[in-house]
Amino acid sequence: MRDCIHYGDCKICCCESTPSLFKKLSKDEFGELHSERKEVCFKAGEVIFKQGTALTHIACFRKGMAKVYYERPEGSNILINVIFPSKLTGNMGLFTDNVHHQTIQALTDVEVCLISVKDIESVLGKSKEMAVELIRLKNENIINLTTKLANLTYKSMAGRVADVLLYLYKEIYQSLSFTLNLSRQDLADLGAMTKESCIRTLKEFKDAEIIKISGNNVDIVNLKALEKISNQ
Repeated sequence: MRDCIHYGDCKICCCESTPSLFKKLSKDEFGELHSERKEVCFKAGEVIFKQGTALTHIACFRKGMAKVYYERPEGSNILINVIFPSKLTGNMGLFTDNVHHQTIQALTDVEVCLISVKDIESVLGKSKEMAVELIRLKNENIINLTTKLANLTYKSMAGRVADVLLYLYKEIYQSLSFTLNLSRQDLADLGAMTKESCIRTLKEFKDAEIIKISGNNVDIVNLKALEKISNQ
């Protein structure tokens, strides 16, 4: 662990793309957030935040990818989303019970900036713009979670697998061809199904020439068909 100050002229964050939450802060407000920030590196598979632990920091992703999931009491997980550079995570319990309500685990080697919750709260009290942006981000998360819940409740198995593939294409890899950082179990957890059901549906998509899949390499070859299935 080392202080982010080693970046010298860093004004907001060391990410390639500044998180929207920090874009309209004054120089003094930047400095207050910067005062106790730490850069931490995690290896693939390591847990960044554990569900149920105290919320003392939020994480700003500089490099790498991580998965966010809810741990169910019986042992299975519901994978909520995937985090990538410039995104903030770990703030769900902010201003409520100050507890992490999801586990965040590195999918690849990850570098994050950890920002103290007390500094976030202090700056929010001074910056109307940051407070409004936090509300916007919270509402966006609520909309996404509500949509995901509705899709998992009402869509067919094929529709849920199609949604997973479209999410990876549009939100994560931004390409019709990509190499998965997720396991087959992760894909199943994204769609709230068993791994066996997920693998079987992927094979059906492959046989129908909607996708090509070899190991972790995926090509979406019939996007229109996939989008049609996602509405089922």
